[in-house]
Amino acid sequence: MSNANEKNKDISLGETNDTGSHDYFVDSTYKKELQTLLLEKECMEKSQRFGLSRRGFLTTSFGAVAATSIFTQVSGFSSEAEALDGFTPPSEDLYQSMASATNFTRLDQSTSADWAIIENAVRAQQEGVVDTIKNMINACRGYHLGFGPDQYTHMTQAATRAKRDNASDEMILVCLVHDLGKVISNLAHPDIIAGIVRPYVSDGSYYILRHHMEYQWKHYGDYIFKPTNGRQRYVGESWHDDAVRFSDVYDQKAFDGNYPTDPLEEFMPLVEQFFGTKNPRTNLTHQICVG
Repeated sequence: MSNANEKNKDISLGETNDTGSHDYFVDSTYKKELQTLLLEKECMEKSQRFGLSRRGFLTTSFGAVAATSIFTQVSGFSSEAEALDGFTPPSEDLYQSMASATNFTRLDQSTSADWAIIENAVRAQQEGVVDTIKNMINACRGYHLGFGPDQYTHMTQAATRAKRDNASDEMILVCLVHDLGKVISNLAHPDIIAGIVRPYVSDGSYYILRHHMEYQWKHYGDYIFKPTNGRQRYVGESWHDDAVRFSDVYDQKAFDGNYPTDPLEEFMPLVEQFFGTKNPRTNLTHQICVG
């Protein structure tokens, strides 16, 4: 690549022109026409993605229109690729300086622009969910709750059994995370983990996690005054057979300290596959709004 980055690393607003607006200057040498600036402003307002970087903006459908003007009107570039690179250096981010947080004090005073900012921030936060899940699983190390193996070993062992049984990726994931809620509350752990994973898995997996303790009562309910036939109420549900298999073949057998259990690292590709997406099955902003 040529020295376009150096020539164009300083992009700032120039002096007010006779139209009352500002022109952009690229290193005070290559001036973009006013209509380009106005077009970018219009595109940005339409997209309502105030937290986007310039590169992110230019890859949107609205930004692409502005990009076309930039490539054709800014001299000094030998190719469109070079123009894009020169216009979007990491050190000088046009849209990064725009509003990144709201300032309303009541929800009933918020605006659509505020929620565009919030949605953008939530989608950025989404990139850390994989690490959050990994940290939660690791937090179960040494967490026995009276059982022989700790909860980390129990969950990875259930996932290992499912993997060796050629279960689906989603079933393996369900096994891997099914008791994560215990780090918060043992009594409420099915509802906790079901709520955490709901945007990322099928409805069937959500219901398996939500009701998995009732399915397990078949094996020990008599000892804790719980119905051993609690699972019967779900017979006929599309996910019932999978819930039975999860409970009887994977979960309830995963307390063997001598079983050769795979480490968490073996399952991280699955964690990234399901939790790493920036666009979960359920819209993230909707999740905020109903929260």
